[in-house]
Amino acid sequence: MPEQPLELSMHSRIEGPRIVATATDRNYVELAGVMLRSLTAAPLSGGTRLIVFCDELQVKDKLDLQRCVPGETNLEFIDIPKLQIARIGRLRSNSNWSRTIYSRLLMPQLLNINSGRIVYLDADTLVLESLEPLFSLDLEGHAIAARGGSAAKEAARLGLEEDVAIFNSGVLVIDVEKWLGERLGEKALELAEERFKNNLPSFDQDVLNITVKGHFKRLDRRWNSFKSTDDNPAIVHFIHDKPNTTMCTDPWQQTFLQHRRQTPWASKRLKTKWDKRLRRLAFSIRARIRFLLGA
Repeated sequence: MPEQPLELSMHSRIEGPRIVATATDRNYVELAGVMLRSLTAAPLSGGTRLIVFCDELQVKDKLDLQRCVPGETNLEFIDIPKLQIARIGRLRSNSNWSRTIYSRLLMPQLLNINSGRIVYLDADTLVLESLEPLFSLDLEGHAIAARGGSAAKEAARLGLEEDVAIFNSGVLVIDVEKWLGERLGEKALELAEERFKNNLPSFDQDVLNITVKGHFKRLDRRWNSFKSTDDNPAIVHFIHDKPNTTMCTDPWQQTFLQHRRQTPWASKRLKTKWDKRLRRLAFSIRARIRFLLGA
């Protein structure tokens, strides 16, 4: 079935808070900072809350992130509670996708809200246009909107019917009331715990797709563009080599670096394949220590 174009309703009213959120640990602070810089370069209506869910960030990390946004912008930091850290810390992760990815399944609970709309962005995205249209998007009764479509092999891998649409969770538009009413986050976490030993290489994205079973509003690809062939992207998503590395060949890396020059990482060298290997080694060592300690 061909992808349908995005339909925006500029008259939609969102009851409750308007939130743009991301999540990061120390490994992704730089990417999150540049994303926030690009985000605040485009206009958003007053009253929109900017939230960073933090996994063991240090004071300096938070100060660096705050320096990425204009002085009048209120950036809110929410530290993931130890109880939730203990829960998501038991779930599958790797050196590229840390336990922090599961925090997106807990956003309404961490925010203590039961209505409104959340626009969630992965730290490795770059915002090129205002996100304002996503707050007036008609979700047509669905709890979420995301970029996705027919992907028979992926659906089969997840144990779903081949005609079930699959989405990328790097950009999500969430109707909080419906999300909570359908218990999507909790069901996905329970599934992640249940299928811990299964081969689900996309981790939280896989369990969320299994939970949603194709019932989502299809977001136009320009709002989560991860192919250089996409026309006129509004949000670029670096799903492969990250733009702060020498391996990145994405043409939008230069725009990323332009924004980075206005952040605390302006003069930082680009990471190499050796940095990536060292990060993998460090992850393996930490995982082994946790296993030995029974943590």
